[in-house]
Amino acid sequence: MFKAVAKAILPTAVYSLCQKARASFLRRQRQSAAARLVAPIQRFKGRYQGNRCIVMGNGPSLNQMDLELFSKEYVWASNRAYLLFDRISWRPDFYTAVDRRVVPDIAAELRSLPQMLPGTEFFWPLEFRNQQLLDDARNVSWFDEELVDESIFPARVFSKDCASYVVHPRTVTITALQLAVYMGFNPIYLIGCDTKYVIPDSTKIDGLEGELLTSVANDDPNHFDPAYFGAGSMWHSPHPEKMISHYQAVKRVCETLNVEIFNATVGGMLEVFPRIDYLSVFGK
Repeated sequence: MFKAVAKAILPTAVYSLCQKARASFLRRQRQSAAARLVAPIQRFKGRYQGNRCIVMGNGPSLNQMDLELFSKEYVWASNRAYLLFDRISWRPDFYTAVDRRVVPDIAAELRSLPQMLPGTEFFWPLEFRNQQLLDDARNVSWFDEELVDESIFPARVFSKDCASYVVHPRTVTITALQLAVYMGFNPIYLIGCDTKYVIPDSTKIDGLEGELLTSVANDDPNHFDPAYFGAGSMWHSPHPEKMISHYQAVKRVCETLNVEIFNATVGGMLEVFPRIDYLSVFGK
């Protein structure tokens, strides 16, 4: 009502200026609110300087590893890693999920994790809070995202300041790497990063260029559990070649930061980082 009256009685130029001023004020308010929400992540900057960590993917190679060896390590987990919990005695120290198709599909499970795992720190993109998919909690930190763009190097490949933004990646492992480097971890070991995918014949394929996938059976060959993307699960066409390209760019950035990343995955197709036998991490 007020808007209609103002438009009727104010000169067009004055009304237009008022609308622009109002829009600018609301935009600054939103930016200020977002800044307050992501500010707490600053407390993690450099906190783990001098420590190593493990960034755990969810590939089927995890089934070939003695995961109990990692019980005293700092470990990053992601997405549906909680399906591992009935097999291991320990729980990850850090957890993240960023996929805009996967997270809405598993939001209920992700929402329950911070309370279930009070000793784990969770890192979620702020947009999932704005969409009311994921909730605030004592052990939840939020971050802004910028889409990956390898033509804008290094800023849109790998964030050096996660309190400002984290680059939305080709694979969630790269989100964990950005956060781990921000926290001061060095060296970093990758496990379960098979980077090898097969789309089962049973999968329902939709969307532009077949990008949107829906599983119709518990026949996922790409993760440690065939039910990981099981019946009814929604996911994206994976494009491992794009993941590898992003990993290559990440390696270039981390080399300039003197951060060492080793691939301790059993097998798989990721050859960007130096290979190391995961048992050797423990002197075996």
